[in-house]
Amino acid sequence: MKIRHLICTLAFIPLIGCTVGPDYTPPELDAPPKFLSGEVLSMLNTDKTETAIPNEWWRGFDDPVLNDLVAAGIANNYDIAADAARVRQFRSNIDLAASADNLNIDANIDGDLSDRRNLNNNSSTNTSSASAGLGATLPLDIFGQTRRDVESARAALQAAEEDLRNTVLSVSADIAAEYLQLRGNQRQLELLRESVTLQEKTLSIVESRFKYGLAPDLDKQRAITSVENLRADIPPLEQSLLQSRNRLATLTGLYSGAYEDLLKPTANIPGYNALIPDIIPFEMLSRRPDVRTAEANLKQRVADIGVAEAEFYPAFELSAAVAISATGGSAGAAQTILSALGAVIDQTLIDGGRRQANLDIARAETDEALAQYKQAVLLAVEDVETALSNLKASRERQIPLEKSVAASNRSFNQAEILYREGLISFLDVVDAQRVLASAEQQLARERTNYAVLISALFESLGFIE
Repeated sequence: MKIRHLICTLAFIPLIGCTVGPDYTPPELDAPPKFLSGEVLSMLNTDKTETAIPNEWWRGFDDPVLNDLVAAGIANNYDIAADAARVRQFRSNIDLAASADNLNIDANIDGDLSDRRNLNNNSSTNTSSASAGLGATLPLDIFGQTRRDVESARAALQAAEEDLRNTVLSVSADIAAEYLQLRGNQRQLELLRESVTLQEKTLSIVESRFKYGLAPDLDKQRAITSVENLRADIPPLEQSLLQSRNRLATLTGLYSGAYEDLLKPTANIPGYNALIPDIIPFEMLSRRPDVRTAEANLKQRVADIGVAEAEFYPAFELSAAVAISATGGSAGAAQTILSALGAVIDQTLIDGGRRQANLDIARAETDEALAQYKQAVLLAVEDVETALSNLKASRERQIPLEKSVAASNRSFNQAEILYREGLISFLDVVDAQRVLASAEQQLARERTNYAVLISALFESLGFIE
């Protein structure tokens, strides 16, 4: 009767038990109402023919090669594969944490055979025995330590999932940026070779005039110098193109050299034709993977406080056991059945300050996670502001560069005509060629930079589905 009363009492305890430790409350984002450079987002959508924002933002460049490269990167990149494996690991950690509250059943079987011989009368006694037992224990999570452990494990899973999203975003942005840089460098190399060809034509004119005594050797040497200086700029661009091809191979899980045939042919720098999300800071912060990771880490630390607090309270456990034993031999046979049902209350009285230290550590880690979350929010807003201001500056810079290229081209054509007529020196022609080549290179670099900055903007916005 006493055992039954104890069981009923212990069975009622979970109904009145409580989960110790604080419940997680999301901190306020306190985000600014708009970006300082928010008008850039509207400006970027001016005159766009597309009417929807693609879920896979890189498709807005309308470049099949880029689309294939990003798809290959997401499928084969080893950083993404590692993060995906971590997600599976943390899913299993939830089951592991929850198992502490589950019923445990153990079984055992034992057997023995003995022979006793009497040397005086040459007699023997044989004895055999066998036993089997079944035991069960049921932990009672009265104060919620297991529940807090599960909360912590779920928050860790959420952080791992956001880390995976962040890696996918980072890899896709890296592939897009590297590909756009490659196409831009191809354009710069194309312009450089055109400039070399142009300078070679000028050199041919100078050599012809020098041959007939119409130009000094100084003009000839200057023409040669101009051509060779331009040629010297070709190897660094070719090296950069090779490095970009190798980098893209690595990002997509392949060895260097895998894209020599695919990416060696020159192609134009693709422009971004799709709409860009015109969002406010709050929307951006609620979707950026790194901010969500920081919040998940904070949630995990808050749950860990509950785990640490639960150690101050007693642990309850119900147990039951059944044992059957049988013996037999020359003297006869016997059977025994034993059963037991009980409960255990485990309470640590003195631990030398271990539990308090663990609780203090958990609280300090929560403060640290909260500070890291707030810092992540600040950095996220700064990233977007930087991306927007960079795009604005790049777009505004292209306007005078385009005018500079047009004016430099007219100036060079006029200088070439005047030189042939002997009205100006060759130095004027070389200077006009140098200015034109420089202006074309600067414009090509800025157009490349603008395209790369588009991918940086999407990364800063945390735009990944």
